[in-house]
Amino acid sequence: MAIDLSEETIHKIVDGLITRGKKFSKSESELELRNTKSLLSHYQLLESHLNVDMPEVHDDVPLSQYERSLYSLLGYRVRSKEMMEFVNNILNRYEEICKAGTFEEQRRYDVIKKLYLIDGKLTRLQLADFYQVDEKTIRRDERKAIDELSIMMFGIDALNDMSKTRRMDVHKTPN
Repeated sequence: MAIDLSEETIHKIVDGLITRGKKFSKSESELELRNTKSLLSHYQLLESHLNVDMPEVHDDVPLSQYERSLYSLLGYRVRSKEMMEFVNNILNRYEEICKAGTFEEQRRYDVIKKLYLIDGKLTRLQLADFYQVDEKTIRRDERKAIDELSIMMFGIDALNDMSKTRRMDVHKTPN
């Protein structure tokens, strides 16, 4: 069964698809910017980035291309330092909130700490054995802690991200 469409109708459909695709791409990139799990996964590398000595650049000499690159690196270092100070303040506040809460809330912080923040990280299975719970419980604790940390870091945008993600999960069709 063929449908005859006018040129105008075809252009409207194409324009609509392009617009929808751009909106989807924008929302995907915004989610990537606010990826708390990725930030936690790279936490130790980011902290290490701040602890590596940088060569000195002297202001009284014309800059070579190498020195201009160093200035760029110094800029990355400054932005990273500001972000990590913010992240550490959030993590400290989250620890205070969890430690003042229920045993489950205290465990939730410990799960994040032991999965991501310390040297000698533990696996989910090791944490499940330690707390004598199922590995699914550890995964739920991790997911809930990441959601809570996202809200603390990114505010209302994190809630919007979570609701979008959950709406997309609900509308997925099973294979």
